[in-house]
Amino acid sequence: MAPGYYSARITTEAEAGMEPTIRWPQGKRCAVALSFDLDGESPWIHRDPALAERPLHMSMGAYGPKTGAPRILKVLDRYDLKVAWFIPTWIVERYPDVCREIVRRGHEVGHHGHLHEKPFFLQGGAEEEEALLVKSLDIFKKVLDLRPRGSRLPSADPSKHSMELLKKHGFIYHSNLMDTDLPYCHKTQHGELVELPTAWCNNDWPFFGFSAVPPVGHGIWSQEDVFAIWKEEFEGAYDEGGFFNLMGHPQVVGRPSRMRMVSRLIEHILGKGDVWIARPIEIAEHYLAQR
Repeated sequence: MAPGYYSARITTEAEAGMEPTIRWPQGKRCAVALSFDLDGESPWIHRDPALAERPLHMSMGAYGPKTGAPRILKVLDRYDLKVAWFIPTWIVERYPDVCREIVRRGHEVGHHGHLHEKPFFLQGGAEEEEALLVKSLDIFKKVLDLRPRGSRLPSADPSKHSMELLKKHGFIYHSNLMDTDLPYCHKTQHGELVELPTAWCNNDWPFFGFSAVPPVGHGIWSQEDVFAIWKEEFEGAYDEGGFFNLMGHPQVVGRPSRMRMVSRLIEHILGKGDVWIARPIEIAEHYLAQR
């Protein structure tokens, strides 16, 4: 083992018979990725187009880009952290100023559909999915002058075509599947696509996402309970020298009480002194460099 690295080992079904080693840089014990899905109104409209005419749900979604995102950016600045924001391009067009501010502050911007379409449920197959992907890439270029290299598909729900299409269009990684804890690679016709695995328990939406009519969610959890879950998930990853991938949605986690909780979690992670908090693209590229 090269000096200055901590090793974590993993065997996945995709890499049966292999025992690849992930070595985190600069002697760090584990890696942490923080990311925010800036969905805004898009998932409500995609869920039911009639909700576009309902002020209640449009205001719930708009809280993300209008209020939650600025609060999150201030918290990230406080700790000098750079993270990833996965943004539907419908939101990029509707709220270009906050999206440009995210880029200006040095954060990564990733692909997250156009109007929060879930690829698994698209009726038009690979052709419709690719057309939406190309549309989003064009909007990213036009509005933000960038080309995302990472993707989190809406609701982390890819189709059987998604990985091939993402790699075909130059993506380095996506962050959707839940079959393991550490990064690994999918083999496609166009090369390898890194998977940065995720989990529902590391996602704020199952705990905080809520609508009365139409019914969405399972009630509103205490942020103290969620802090305990996330802290122990991180501690488990840290103990194993692994990878902790935390996902937030500004329209729910961007509330003042919840960002106070996230701040405490960040302070707990930083307090270890040997954790690598990095943008997902950095983690994906670091993983690829070791293969």
